Amino acid sequence: MDWNASIAEIKDLYYQCQFKRVSQSVDLSCQNNPSVDDFFTLQLYKSQALWEMHKVAESRALLRELTQYHQKQSDSYLYTTARLAYVDQEYEMAERLFRLLADRSETVKDYFKALLGLANVYYSLKKTQDIGRLVREMEELEDLVSVDQRLSLYLLRANVSYIFQQDTSLAKKFFQAVIKESTSRQWNYFIIKSLYGMACMYKDLAKYDALEVSLDLLDCYLDPEECTYLTYLVNEKFKDLDYSLSCSLQMDPDLRRICVQGKWVALHDKPLIYDFLELLFSRGSFVSKADIASRLWPEEEYKPRTHDPRIFDLARRIRALIEPYENQPLCLLSGRQGYKLAGRDQSQHKIDQDIERRPNYEVHESPEEAGAAQQFGA
Repeated sequence: MDWNASIAEIKDLYYQCQFKRVSQSVDLSCQNNPSVDDFFTLQLYKSQALWEMHKVAESRALLRELTQYHQKQSDSYLYTTARLAYVDQEYEMAERLFRLLADRSETVKDYFKALLGLANVYYSLKKTQDIGRLVREMEELEDLVSVDQRLSLYLLRANVSYIFQQDTSLAKKFFQAVIKESTSRQWNYFIIKSLYGMACMYKDLAKYDALEVSLDLLDCYLDPEECTYLTYLVNEKFKDLDYSLSCSLQMDPDLRRICVQGKWVALHDKPLIYDFLELLFSRGSFVSKADIASRLWPEEEYKPRTHDPRIFDLARRIRALIEPYENQPLCLLSGRQGYKLAGRDQSQHKIDQDIERRPNYEVHESPEEAGAAQQFGA
């Protein structure tokens, strides 16, 4: 079996945001007894895919499992342990391990990968001088590394340029460079990260026309069924603008049930919950707590001290029923304006429209800390 070709195929699937297929392909490939290093490479792709699908606990558990497999001083073991320390926010340990890996690297690719990991640690710790030093060193090597490593560096530079240097022109330049180079490869992962970073930047700058364009493009490229974690980040970041990505919801008034990502939840024995959801679904935007109370308790005058705790309790019970991840709502969003559902039924017509709208991206014109996280390259 040609393991280099197999790993390259899985890498393509990952950057095309086909995370479910990544997980399945890794499991199938590992049945053919890869070498230890190839096994670790495959499993790291699976761990990253699980993270992007918002299966954070499973992603961390896989990394922990990998640290039990191999010699304690191998590069594969050290890199996996460094990644685990980073996602667990044990930054001192992650920094020490990435430094060790950089010192002992024998190839430019491995050295660059260690520097990317170290730069992400410094980014999370807001150590701007250390980030700047590493970026300059990586720039000298960018012509010698793989395309995805170079794009990861550009994303890092874009976020650093805006967050730390307040240089929006430079940030936009790097975001656009990532989009241009990713389009021909259909590497939507990098396109989505760039569009998200640009949208965050435009929101912070109150450039709402440019923000609307970025969000429209993001809606074309981002599939909430695959990119679940980033869907959550987008919905949280822009919910105050009454914007959210669809999470594929349907209401069945005859049987009084709701379908969330293909799974039906019966609500015929929960009338208040059904009426709550049906109201939000019919409105398609934020609904105030006063309007919710009026719908659920029509004979009562709305009194915040009385009704707000009831509404909060209903929202908590709804999230327990329909949300795939505890404490990180994807479907039922809340804010100062009240509550809203993040998605509706996506008809084939809308899907066709999205495909037609998806551009052959040529950027001529015209972030958020999360934009740089998990950008280590492969």
